[in-house]
Amino acid sequence: MKLSVVIPTLNEEATLGRLLQRLRQCPGIHEVVVADGGSNDGTGDVVSPPARLVRSEPGRGLQLRAGAREAKGDALLFLHADVTPPSDVARQIEGAIRQGFVGGNFRLRYPDGGRLGRWLELLAPVNRRRRRYYGDSGLFVRRDAYEAFGGFPAIPIMEDVVFVDRMERHGRTAYLPGPMVSSGRRWEGRAGRTLLLWGFMQAAFALGVSPWRLARFYRAAK
Repeated sequence: MKLSVVIPTLNEEATLGRLLQRLRQCPGIHEVVVADGGSNDGTGDVVSPPARLVRSEPGRGLQLRAGAREAKGDALLFLHADVTPPSDVARQIEGAIRQGFVGGNFRLRYPDGGRLGRWLELLAPVNRRRRRYYGDSGLFVRRDAYEAFGGFPAIPIMEDVVFVDRMERHGRTAYLPGPMVSSGRRWEGRAGRTLLLWGFMQAAFALGVSPWRLARFYRAAK
């Protein structure tokens, strides 16, 4: 199995280097593709061989699609720039694919996430049983399945919600032990406000509000 890792970035100079260093220590990774959406910091300078930098229009769905197009692997792993994958991430994915799973995600941990992080760790397995999980948990998929169900939609936000729904409809998915360690930086000092914002975004999207309108609202509300 050749595993390609795709990382969408926008002004991630402060976090990307740690992830790239971690991936160099993970055996079994064939390549790393960083899909940048127009960073104006030093994100691009952090990317050096063997990792590759791909330029994209801004918007996480567009960036993930661009990175996947450039990736050569027969399995794809999509990671946020602020996560730390397990050292055996490639072995866990290969084992799941050999068992016939089309893709899946990883158990999450938020060691610096405070009370909200601990609550999200408890909630994630419950949501997983309802087939709800998101990009911060690390999404992986067989290349042939990705191509068959259309991969990520070309939208600026909620792309992981659509992707997971497509993947779940396509075949069996695996919930791997990981852990995928994620950062609580998004809600530092504003946990309650962040939780309310996420809940509103999810409900609005389910009711049919366009992802472009939601993206404008999210940028203004952050």
